[in-house]
Amino acid sequence: MEQQELYLNMAGARWKVSTPYPVEVGENYLPFLCEPGEADCSYSFTLGKPELSEPMLSEEYLTVWRADDGFFLERVPMVTSEPCACIHIFDADPLHVRGYIYPGREERFRLLNNALDVGCVEYMLSALHVINLHSSLIRFQNGAILFTAPSGTGKSTQAELWERYTDAEQLNGDRSVIRNVNGVWTAYGFPFAGSSQIFRNESAPIRAIVVLRQAPENTIERLGPGTAFRLIYSETAIQRWHDAGHTAVVDQLLQLCRDVPVYMLRCTPDERAVRLLQTTLSMEESK
Repeated sequence: MEQQELYLNMAGARWKVSTPYPVEVGENYLPFLCEPGEADCSYSFTLGKPELSEPMLSEEYLTVWRADDGFFLERVPMVTSEPCACIHIFDADPLHVRGYIYPGREERFRLLNNALDVGCVEYMLSALHVINLHSSLIRFQNGAILFTAPSGTGKSTQAELWERYTDAEQLNGDRSVIRNVNGVWTAYGFPFAGSSQIFRNESAPIRAIVVLRQAPENTIERLGPGTAFRLIYSETAIQRWHDAGHTAVVDQLLQLCRDVPVYMLRCTPDERAVRLLQTTLSMEESK
């Protein structure tokens, strides 16, 4: 059976996904499709199931086995309660993994989104040394502002307020990826956007990261690197079982919190919060 190859430009890297039959590309991936070329990272799926012994990690949706040359990872996709595939990650080449689609489970694997879900996108981002932050991403005056907080705090609300009261534009409503590009911390839109359905394949240099908390009055303070790291780490998707990837992302986070302004904004869901942050950024940047 002839392999289908798809190429995606995500987080400033070229991804290749090879499957043994055509898969459907969802609307959220269409802006990220690109022409074939040399890939920075890849998934190559075939039909079959490797023999696996006792796992080193077993959770509700994730099982990991240690292999002589790396790891096997089996992730249950969100659309089903049953595993339908696993990937083989190689110590010598962690950016190019081999995937196995379990025989009889092909129908669970007809969407590109499911292929990347079982392929554990969080792992690949860690392997690329990319930070995967739970946040809403806006672009304002050619710079990125990221709102991060636990679900339900008001990330989307603040992003929408900025669109309403300024000329800001949203690039992603729930998930942003961050990498250092030639010394410039850059935020990228990503196909995963939660319920917001905002997933633009665009990027901008980061002006600030804003940790949100709900409050009856608006206050803002710039955080020191240690406090900023603790709060941002808690909202970062990291594969903690993978020592090399985890260490790489932690190192990136530590440097990010030293280089980029991080603020705590205790805020109300109205224009006053927008103006306070806007004034603070202008004053800080004019110093």
